[in-house]
Amino acid sequence: MYDKPHGSPGSPGYSPYNAYHSTGQWGSSPSPQYQQEFPSRPLSGRPPSKNSLQPLIHDHGPTPPYISPSPSAFSRFMTFFFNWWLCILSILVSLISIAIITILLFFINNRTIPTLPLNIALNTYISFFATISKASMVFAVAESISQLKWLWFRKPRTLHDIEIFDDASRGPMGALRLVFKMRARRVAAIGGLVTVLSVVMEPFTQQVVAYRQREVLVGRASVGRALAYDARVSLDTLGNGLLIGPEWGMKAAIYDGIFTPEKIQDLVPICPSGNCTFPPFESLAFCSKCLDVSQNVVVNNPPAYPNDLTGTQQISYTIPGGGIVGFSALFEEGNLSKGPAFVSTTVLPDDLPKQILNVQNPLLALAILQFPHVRQRIEDGNYFSSLPVTHECALYFCINTYNISVTNSKANTTVLSSWTSDTGTPTVGAALTGMDGTPDAVLDPSDDYSNSNHTYRIPAGSLANLKAWLNVSMQGSMNTSFSKVDRTQWVNDDIQALNKSTDWSFLMNALATSMTAHIRNSGNPDAVTEVQGLAYQNETFVHVQWIWMALPAGLVAISTVFLCATMFKSERKRAMAWKSSSLALLFHGLEGVGGGAGEGLNRMRAVARRTRVVLSRGEDGEWKLVNTG
Repeated sequence: MYDKPHGSPGSPGYSPYNAYHSTGQWGSSPSPQYQQEFPSRPLSGRPPSKNSLQPLIHDHGPTPPYISPSPSAFSRFMTFFFNWWLCILSILVSLISIAIITILLFFINNRTIPTLPLNIALNTYISFFATISKASMVFAVAESISQLKWLWFRKPRTLHDIEIFDDASRGPMGALRLVFKMRARRVAAIGGLVTVLSVVMEPFTQQVVAYRQREVLVGRASVGRALAYDARVSLDTLGNGLLIGPEWGMKAAIYDGIFTPEKIQDLVPICPSGNCTFPPFESLAFCSKCLDVSQNVVVNNPPAYPNDLTGTQQISYTIPGGGIVGFSALFEEGNLSKGPAFVSTTVLPDDLPKQILNVQNPLLALAILQFPHVRQRIEDGNYFSSLPVTHECALYFCINTYNISVTNSKANTTVLSSWTSDTGTPTVGAALTGMDGTPDAVLDPSDDYSNSNHTYRIPAGSLANLKAWLNVSMQGSMNTSFSKVDRTQWVNDDIQALNKSTDWSFLMNALATSMTAHIRNSGNPDAVTEVQGLAYQNETFVHVQWIWMALPAGLVAISTVFLCATMFKSERKRAMAWKSSSLALLFHGLEGVGGGAGEGLNRMRAVARRTRVVLSRGEDGEWKLVNTG
């Protein structure tokens, strides 16, 4: 049914190049880009025939001479631009997107998290432009790979290569096949590699931005420093025998240290931001020392038969340093009727603290004896069969050098060094016996310890009053739980608290810390000054990790070079910019289908719009697309 030519010579629709031959072939003029003949591979295993040596696109009919007009330079440029404008636009969009990301990162680097338009997160903007850049880049690369396909077939190639190029232009898996096919010997391999690496382009851009914390100065901080301890008490007040004790704040600090030692902390600085630093500074403070001397205690005049003791007995122990601690106990018929389980005394030789603790003239010298092994039955445990657990402690004035910081609203106080006077803070007399001869205490750190040239003062009245009150309050005893008493007796609160202690170093340190916090925050402008510090605030800022931009920016740059190389290579070889067009295969990929279509892509599209084809089986049994008019 297709044995009649369309029209006749001289008729309007007649053309010798679009006549459908009786052999089932449409005549067509050869493409200028296929001017050389090359042997085509036969479709079967038969040896090539003479007819197989034909151009890729040929005409079985007569071929009239083809004379191509010489276009002007401007016309050639416009044709070139029109053929590639979409690819050029795509690569420009990709470059601009990467540039926008780079500029955005440059301006926000090392700055606080910005508030961007529409309140969209920074990573969202980066992801958005990275997606645009990748999509535009991949499009340009895919079109370039498709264009290189036509240049590849300028020479005899296997028909299978068409599928390799087409698959490479569709995605990473096909591109990987192309890379292995070309093995870096062809420009197309670069496009395939770019397509494969584009898979990780977006994750890399997401890694560019990191959010970190830093401290920024937001204001000032302060913490108290004691230059003196002045309770505004004169010696005249003590001369009449009236012991009023220290100021209420100091009493509260002492009770806190004794009753709740586990809760005591150093003076908390005023830090409005919760993160502050201070320069090291000196301050008047209280220090303490304790020593377990249980192994060196000696019981004085132990009885030969302690199990037979009866009545009231005087018991005493000699402790290291020459101190003697004595008390009375009542025994009845082999049992301890009444006796202490705890004894503390402040009546000690003046030189004992220096000998044992290396502290001269402390504010408080204390000896503590505890009897955990004393039982009601004498034979089960008594004051002679086992020695008491004995500690010697001292509380004294000192000069501490502090290093203080506040982190996340938690104060950290470190004592860098501590200085103690060789003479201590001596007093004259004792509680209720007159201390009017007590001099003011002056602590003057040596030049080896301090360069501040500052002296720290404790007026005599404040010193004597505090020492007398401590000596009275911290001295006493507490009977065993099974002791019999004649009348109701109230036990001193201080002694009850002391009796519960098993870690005397910890207790005395808590007492010293609590008292120090008070004198550093007493509110007395003549005795306290403020140390100024810096207040910082944690700030989240954007840190750009530029190394992660290397791959995305590099891929876009390589894609740009790849596109330019493809365009100029095609122009140099006078190849038509068919790229990924399927019409090129329909019109020029098979013999006899492209009659009258020409070589221009626009011409092929125009013919395609008015050309109808049908998939029909020919006389030889093969399926072909046949032009139906």
